[in-house]
Amino acid sequence: RVAIGRALVRRPSIYLMDEPLSSLDAKLRSDLRLELKRIQQDLGATILYVTHDQTEAMTMAVRIGVVESGRLIQIGTPREIYTAPASVYVATRLGQPAINLIPVGLLPDGGAPSGGKTIGARTENLRIAKASNGSATGRVDWIEHLGDQNHLHLTVGEHKLVTLADPETDLAPGDAVSLALVDPLYFDASGRRIAASGKARTPEAHG
Repeated sequence: RVAIGRALVRRPSIYLMDEPLSSLDAKLRSDLRLELKRIQQDLGATILYVTHDQTEAMTMAVRIGVVESGRLIQIGTPREIYTAPASVYVATRLGQPAINLIPVGLLPDGGAPSGGKTIGARTENLRIAKASNGSATGRVDWIEHLGDQNHLHLTVGEHKLVTLADPETDLAPGDAVSLALVDPLYFDASGRRIAASGKARTPEAHG
């Protein structure tokens, strides 16, 4: 905290911060994220902030740049990076639980675009219900109870998926479930995102 304070009082044209909160406990990190954001807005300063923590990136940034192997592969608002990732690599940087990557054809998806090899399914892209009349497409393995939410661990074929469930869900380990996809992401064999059938591709931010 002292080091951050010393940097802020110098009033440079740009602040460079390399994971300044990484050694702090969770409560202090949360407090300082808010404090740094407030200070940045008050000063009107530009901060180039390096982090591997997706929560810091999503809550603090006006724009996020994603680096892979030393190369800036996409830049955009937190919303743009989350909803329109340029590649599988970018898609896996944000989201909790992490995005599920499954082969095209594993679940009903309404028609993958030409060249689509991999589907990216976040919690909001999955519809889950108890299976009936032999309609099962998956099985509940176990449930992580996290207070305000549950992490639902599923097996579909040979693939493992994780999604969120309501704290009051009546699903239990061992239950057979049916799953459907709603507006998932699609990626080609190289891992680059491609547009869903009938939808315009969101332009990449920067490569």
